[in-house]
Amino acid sequence: MRKLLTVTAVAVSLALTSGVALASSCPKVIKEGREAAAKMDQNDPKVKGAVAKLNEAQSLHESGKHADSLARANEALADLGVKK
Repeated sequence: MRKLLTVTAVAVSLALTSGVALASSCPKVIKEGREAAAKMDQNDPKVKGAVAKLNEAQSLHESGKHADSLARANEALADLGVKK
């Protein structure tokens, strides 16, 4: 029983910690994408699409969906050709 409680406690703490890590990563990745897009032709359809994804990532971040936000922001970076 004690082992089960320990495993459960570790799992819960990892779940909570990963959410916090994702929450702090979203703004950094979104900012990186916006800075890259600002240096490119704003009329390019790829740039427009990437900016739309960054806007969506920002909305997802604000609504607490950090994993989805980070995924969308990373898609935008890939569309812009930004290397990580």
